[in-house]
Amino acid sequence: MINEHELIQQTFAFVKNIHQKDFSGHDFEHIKRVWHNGQLILADKNHAERFIVEMALLLHDVDDYKLGDNTNRGYTYLKQCNLDESVIQRILTIIDSIGFSKTGYNPQFSDIETKIVYDADKLDAIGAFGIARAFAYGGAKSRPLFIAERLPSQDLDLEAYAANAKSGDNHTVIHFFEKLLRLPDLMQTKRGKALAKPRKATMINFLSALFAEQELDDWQKYLDLLLGDSIRKPST
Repeated sequence: MINEHELIQQTFAFVKNIHQKDFSGHDFEHIKRVWHNGQLILADKNHAERFIVEMALLLHDVDDYKLGDNTNRGYTYLKQCNLDESVIQRILTIIDSIGFSKTGYNPQFSDIETKIVYDADKLDAIGAFGIARAFAYGGAKSRPLFIAERLPSQDLDLEAYAANAKSGDNHTVIHFFEKLLRLPDLMQTKRGKALAKPRKATMINFLSALFAEQELDDWQKYLDLLLGDSIRKPST
């Protein structure tokens, strides 16, 4: 019989070895924060399959294309763990389902396990760490921090987002408008929504300060248009 606690600890070591040399914001510290977010959400979801959730939390980035080495490591590792194929596929299905390039602006999940992993991962894309990770990833991809003349598109669909994400043409601040500022409204669990609210305010305050320093009224107007004036007030 598989000792789930021991397997979780073994998986921590496995993902640490993969992620510890990443400098794009997908490092082992990211995995640890996503794990922590998942534990907070799991505390409210006693009916969720904890082992499935925890394994998906830990392995969610091992085959991410952003790491540049998509080698089916997740499946290979899980097979070595002697898990039933049904359990392996359950974990991998969750991981495969939560990517923003798959869900876009309308994520729809039928099971609580996927909702938990989705929220736990996306929470680390917003707030203070989300800001830091956005610029870390942009730097790793040699993208400019900010180009004032290049405003974001007001009509962005998933296909356009995916194309922009994989190109090197955009600056990092646009990513806040294309994705990060939208994530809090896409959270799937009650705890996820509650945790996302102050993190959204952090991003809004950061962007407003950035625009104010250079008197970029057009950018601030675009931020107000996207979010609404009432959302800008948590800093007061």
